[in-house]
Amino acid sequence: MNQSLWNQVLDRFREFGSDPGALERDGILDLLSGAELQAGAEGHVLLVGSTFIQRLVQNRYSQDLVTALREVTHNPEALLEVQVNAASLPKRKRRPKSSTQGEAPVSVRTSGSLPLHSEVLPVWNHHLNARYTFDNYVVGVCNQFAHAAAVAIANNPSKAYNPFYVFGNVGLGKTHLVNAVGNMMAQQFPDLKILYITTESFLNEMVSSIKFAKMNEFRERYRKIDVLIMDDIQFLSGKERTQEEFFYTFNALYENGKQIVLSSDCMPNDIPTLEGRLKSRFGWGLIADIQIPDFETKVEILKEKMLQERINLPTDVVYFLANTVKSNIRELEGAMIRLGAYGTLMSKPITIEIARKLLSDLMPTSRDTVSVDRILQEVAEYYKVLPKEIRSKKRHKTLVTARHIAVYLIRDLTQKSYPEIGRELGGRDHSTAIYSFKLIEERLESDPEISADIGFLKKKLEQSE
Repeated sequence: MNQSLWNQVLDRFREFGSDPGALERDGILDLLSGAELQAGAEGHVLLVGSTFIQRLVQNRYSQDLVTALREVTHNPEALLEVQVNAASLPKRKRRPKSSTQGEAPVSVRTSGSLPLHSEVLPVWNHHLNARYTFDNYVVGVCNQFAHAAAVAIANNPSKAYNPFYVFGNVGLGKTHLVNAVGNMMAQQFPDLKILYITTESFLNEMVSSIKFAKMNEFRERYRKIDVLIMDDIQFLSGKERTQEEFFYTFNALYENGKQIVLSSDCMPNDIPTLEGRLKSRFGWGLIADIQIPDFETKVEILKEKMLQERINLPTDVVYFLANTVKSNIRELEGAMIRLGAYGTLMSKPITIEIARKLLSDLMPTSRDTVSVDRILQEVAEYYKVLPKEIRSKKRHKTLVTARHIAVYLIRDLTQKSYPEIGRELGGRDHSTAIYSFKLIEERLESDPEISADIGFLKKKLEQSE
C-alpha cells in the first residue's frame, strides 16, 4: 500500500491524539515513523518494529490511531490490526506463535469498538486488555477499597454491587482495574457477553449508526450485553444526544440484571453538564475512589512493571523514580520505559545522574507551584473582570480574550492537561482548551499587544511565586 496513507494517518493522529506531553514522553511518533501500513483481509494491518511498540500502541494509542484511520479513509467502520514486522526481529529473539501466559499475542485487533456488521468478526470480542489482571495489579492503601470491591464484583456479577463506579485522577490505574474485573469474569463465566469500551468509542459507534441508519442494530446489540464496562465516563459531559442514548442503555441493562462498571476521573456530581438522572443512577450501586499512591506502593508498581517489560533498573534508580514522579502511575511507567529503552539502545547502565538528565521534564520545578486560582486571579485583575466570569459561559469580547489568555498560562505554567484545564474553566471540553492555547500561541508571533500581555502576566506570576 502507498506509504503516503500512513503518513496522512500519522499526521492526523499527531493533531488530535493524546496529550502532547505523553506523545513526547513515550516517543510514539518517532517509534511509528518507520511503521508500514498494508491492506489486510478485514481492514488495514500496521507493521511495527517490535513487540514493545505493539504493546505501547495496544495499551495507549489504539483508539486514537483507529479514529485517525477512519477520518483519513472516510470509512467509519475501518479496522486496524497491529502486527510485529517479522523482518525487524533478530532471529535469536523470535518466539513461537503461541503466546506464553500473561503475554499479549503478536497479532492484536485494536478496533476499540464493536463492528457494525457481525459477519466481520463472528466471535464475540470483549475488547478487554488481557495484560490487565488482578494478578499484576499492585494493591496499596490508595486503592485497597476499590480493589476489594472490584474482586467481589468479578466473583459475583450483577449481585454484589451494581453499578460499580470507580473514580480517580488521570493515570492512577482505573483502566487496569476495570479490565481486571472483565478478565476475571471472562475466565470464571465464559458464557457471559462482556464488553469493555471507552466513552469515546461508544460515541463514535452511535454517530456512525445514526449516519448509516443502523440505530436499531446499535441498540439491540448493547441491550444484549451481560457486562458493560465503560471507561472515561466523564466524556459524556456536554454530549446531550449521547447521554440520552446511554441513559436508555443503562436502564435496559440494569432492569435486566446486567452488570455495569464505570470509570471516571471524578465523582458523578462533579461531571459538568451531566444529566441529573444519570448522576442519580451512577450512585445506585457502589462508588469507590483511587488515591495517589504512596512511595512504597509506587516502588512495588515499578517492580511489577519492570517484570512485565523485562526492564532491569538499579534499586536506587527505582527509588529515584518513585520520589520524582509524584502522582501519576502512567507517567511513572513512561519514565521507567524511557530509561529502559535508553539503557538497551545505548548499551549503558542507568544511573541516577543519567535518569535525572533523561527525565528533566518530570523533575519538580517552580512552575509546579503556580496554582490555577492564582493565574485566574491575576488574569482577572489585568482585564478588570472576575475569576468566576472567566469560568462562566459569558462571551463578551474582553472575557473571551481573558479566557484564552488564562488557558495559555495554565498550560504553560502548570502540569495541567487539556481535559483538566477544560474542567477548571467551568467544565469546558478539552478541544476548547486546545483551541484557546493554539490561538494564543499563534498570536504571540504576530500580535505585539498579546505578546506584551503574556510577558507581563508571566513575570508577575513567577515573581509572586
